[in-house]
Amino acid sequence: MFNLFRHRIHESLALAALFAGAIALHVAWIDNLLITRSPIFREFITLNPDIGPISGLYVDTLGAFFVAFLLAAFVWHGKDVSHWRDRVFWFFVTSIVIFLLMTLPFVYGFAVS
Repeated sequence: MFNLFRHRIHESLALAALFAGAIALHVAWIDNLLITRSPIFREFITLNPDIGPISGLYVDTLGAFFVAFLLAAFVWHGKDVSHWRDRVFWFFVTSIVIFLLMTLPFVYGFAVS
């Protein structure tokens, strides 16, 4: 009826989105760890004092996603990226696992004395 959507998406854009999502997950857990461990970083990343440091965490994560997406889309645009398919997919999967493990509460309680 309406031709608003494409019937397919280019592989380079799909891989750029997966790659950017994996980078954003890494930025999120690293920022989360730094927020809980460093009061200086917590104050630096806080954009809205009413909300707290989560406001900066979201902006950081979104910024990392869009920068990584735009860079990967620019590099891979119009190229055959089929040989990157498995590597990017497994990078994304391992990023999810690392994000889940590194955001567990007992990780933040660990200290070397």
